[in-house]
Amino acid sequence: VALSAGDEMLRRLFNYRFDRGPAQGHMVGNLILSALQDICGSPLEAVKQAHQILRVNGRVIPVSPQASNLYAVLQDGSVVEGEHAIDEPEKPRAPIDRCFLDPSVQANADAVDAIRQANAIVFAPGDLYTSLIPVLLVDGIVDAIGESQAKRIYVLSLVNKHGQTDGFTARDFCREIEKYIHPAQLDHVIVNVASPPAEVLKRYEQAKDSLVRDDLETDSLRIFRAPLISERPAGASAGDRLKRSVLRHDPVRLATAILALAAQPAALAATMRNA
Repeated sequence: VALSAGDEMLRRLFNYRFDRGPAQGHMVGNLILSALQDICGSPLEAVKQAHQILRVNGRVIPVSPQASNLYAVLQDGSVVEGEHAIDEPEKPRAPIDRCFLDPSVQANADAVDAIRQANAIVFAPGDLYTSLIPVLLVDGIVDAIGESQAKRIYVLSLVNKHGQTDGFTARDFCREIEKYIHPAQLDHVIVNVASPPAEVLKRYEQAKDSLVRDDLETDSLRIFRAPLISERPAGASAGDRLKRSVLRHDPVRLATAILALAAQPAALAATMRNA
């Protein structure tokens, strides 16, 4: 939807979430994709048809056409099954040691080709163990990242997620990403330096979440630091029953940073040190 060149009403339709009735909590876009998959008989073909309906500029490529289940192994040896259970623990538990998929699934050939041919691979901000790492667990993706000549750029999350990354610093996040993409390494890390409004910070503290502390080497040219927090905290949409973050990266500032790093990182890093 973000890449859609369709009219405003079409974008609003796909983003609409029911706030009552038997479909409460569901988004129209997800229901349409499910219907397209039934009609086309393939999740990959369903996404292609959605491209046409929304008049997408660019390509949205599913990482795999196969379904799987996400598991987290905790440091005490216990195992948590499913994204929701990993995402929102019902009681205190040991930290996450590693994640795996069962059954294992093969990467979509189009995704592998896109990664190999890319100029930049961006690991976007998101929940570490339920959004970013699951993609890296798909067979063939890490190999493609290692074979690509693209610059690997990681956008550090703004806050820690209770139950997933409690107490994580910037170095911890980078270490976890590099553990899963090994032997490849990150080329650049984008770090926010702005502080959120006091009232927003208080809400996070009440939810046992905290801002990610920047403990990365200050003299490294790989680190891009800038004020990147959006001045408009995100609000909850009607019908949404999931816990959502309030803080967001400013899309224009973040896009500018990514494109500049992909083009000429050394000059940009020097500029930021002087800013």
